[in-house]
Amino acid sequence: MISKLFALLGFGGADYDGKLLAKDARALINMIQGQHGAAQLARIAEECRVHIDQVHERGLNDPQFYAQGVNHLTDLNRAARSRHDNVAWSGITLAIIYIKAEILGEPGVTAINTVKGFTDKWVHVSDSDASENDC
Repeated sequence: MISKLFALLGFGGADYDGKLLAKDARALINMIQGQHGAAQLARIAEECRVHIDQVHERGLNDPQFYAQGVNHLTDLNRAARSRHDNVAWSGITLAIIYIKAEILGEPGVTAINTVKGFTDKWVHVSDSDASENDC
C-alpha cells in the first residue's frame, strides 16, 4: 500500500527509477570529467564498455537475465572503491547505471543514452591523443 502511495506521488516506479538513473549518470559524468584527464576518461569509458559487454554476454543479451550481472558489478565496484581505484570505480558505476537502465526498458532510455554518449566520446581516444589533450 505504501509503495502505491509513493508511486502516486511520483516516488518510485519505473519512471522515477529511470529519472534517477539518468540524473546519477549525468552527475557522475560531470564529476569525472572535472576530475580526470583525457587518458583516464578513455580508460573509464573502456572499463565501462568491457563490463557492459560482459553482462550482455553472460545475460544472453536479454535484460531479464541481467540482475546477476548487476550483483557481480556491485561486488567489483566495492572492491575498486576499497582499493581507491577511481578509474575502475567510475567505469563500473557507469556500467551498473547502464545495465539497470536496460532492465527498466523504456524509462531507462535517457540514462542509457547518457552513458552511451560518454563511452562513445571517450572510448576511441588513444593514449597519444590523450597525452596531447592532458597538457
